[in-house]
Amino acid sequence: MSEGFKKRYKRAVVTLALLICTAGLAYLLGWSSALTVKEVKIEGSPEKSLLLAKLNSQSIAPTVGQQLARVNLRSIERVLSQSDWIANVEVSRDWIKGGIKIQIMERSAIARALIEQNKIVNFDAQGVLFTPTSDNQKKYQDQLPLISSANNSKTDLANVAMLLRQMPADLAYLIENLDQISITSSGLILMNTTIDARPLRINWGMIDQIDQKFEVLAALLELPENKDISQVDLSQPNAPIVK
Repeated sequence: MSEGFKKRYKRAVVTLALLICTAGLAYLLGWSSALTVKEVKIEGSPEKSLLLAKLNSQSIAPTVGQQLARVNLRSIERVLSQSDWIANVEVSRDWIKGGIKIQIMERSAIARALIEQNKIVNFDAQGVLFTPTSDNQKKYQDQLPLISSANNSKTDLANVAMLLRQMPADLAYLIENLDQISITSSGLILMNTTIDARPLRINWGMIDQIDQKFEVLAALLELPENKDISQVDLSQPNAPIVK
């Protein structure tokens, strides 16, 4: 037997072995009952039925007995992330125990607003508007500060969302201690909050120049002579008024 024939024979055997292993692995992952879903867990939200219904509507809900390899984790994350009341979704697969885990992070509201037909929407700390959906979100609605718009305008709510979203970390306590935000008919944003249990009313004016207004407010609150102020007018950031 020539040396060349031996090499070709060896390569053929190795190739055949690889094909058999690949076919066996494909069967094990895709058709064998050895690697099937044995448990589906949804954590972080009590709305399990609602979440599964949404997945079922797209024919991607994981089910017990389904091949683990055929569970589309990315599609599950994508579909559930489309719900505005959900902040984050992580889906994982446990090959050893046969588990699928769907970890939900619900949005946490810091304020609420009424829009057309008295529908309630919420704001989270990043200024994202969402519809309170889960029991966790609904049960605290009466305790949330109210955001009201004289014009009942979506633009007004979008401006408030921008204000909350861009609030710098050193002023975040203004949101944590928020009592109310109102938008006048002319678009002025008025915030009622507290500093060290002391009420403070801030007139942000229009949403323009908001970064400059943040800087001006932070500087004003650092001044010892302003430790007892109750009002700040930032509508003209170059000429702020304190009382």
